[in-house]
Amino acid sequence: MRNATVVARCFGDFSLHVDGYLVNSWHAGKARNLFQYLLVNRGRVIRREKLFEILWPESEWSPTASSLKVAMHSVRRILRQAARARVPIDIVSRDHGYLLLANELWLDIDEFDLAMSAGQTAEAQGRTAAALAAYRQAVELYVGDFLGTERADWISDQRQCHRALALYALTYLRAEALRADDHPATIQLCRRILAIDPYHEETYQSLMLTHGRRGELAQVRNWHQLCVQRLRNDLDVSTTNTTRQIFTRAVRGELRPAGLVFAS
Repeated sequence: MRNATVVARCFGDFSLHVDGYLVNSWHAGKARNLFQYLLVNRGRVIRREKLFEILWPESEWSPTASSLKVAMHSVRRILRQAARARVPIDIVSRDHGYLLLANELWLDIDEFDLAMSAGQTAEAQGRTAAALAAYRQAVELYVGDFLGTERADWISDQRQCHRALALYALTYLRAEALRADDHPATIQLCRRILAIDPYHEETYQSLMLTHGRRGELAQVRNWHQLCVQRLRNDLDVSTTNTTRQIFTRAVRGELRPAGLVFAS
């Protein structure tokens, strides 16, 4: 990001900075959504009818329709105002479509994807330390759902994909923290996982194991109760034998290492 002229973030609330200037002059209409789609698909020519379908899914495309032209004019005007003396980001017309060009661009989802790829490669090669570092970088970038305040079918698809990848990274980090008996890290990672997927039963198991090892039986009961309620009330399923066994062993004090005392 150090040398980037254009900095865009799509995780959580969308933001765009050009030369350190926050672009916040998006007006009502489809200008921001149009820019977001072209940004994510930059380097590719997106035909006009495709953009119209994305932005106005309930309307029928017509080459004479003015809606897309108005939105594109608005985006270009906003970018020109932000760019000031030079043009580090622009949208050009090409082959009956539009192409977004951006020099020196830093985009959080690109960095996230690179970190996930590096983590998966390191994991497959058995390089645990490298995998941990890469997955930590990925989850630091993942500060919220992809374009969390926006609503569109294409956004929902991207959102689910990145959510699944973030869960994978968090689950790997949680497993390693649990293996290392790093209780604070395990609890923090578990909470992040449940914020994304409140029905992730293995995460409740990790929380019960961790609090059971610390002798914190009230916490064990609380997490077990929440797990049972969510699975039963929302999904109409029961917890697995593994969950029940961990709970039973924890409340009996069988998980707590002999001779060790933790603050409650």
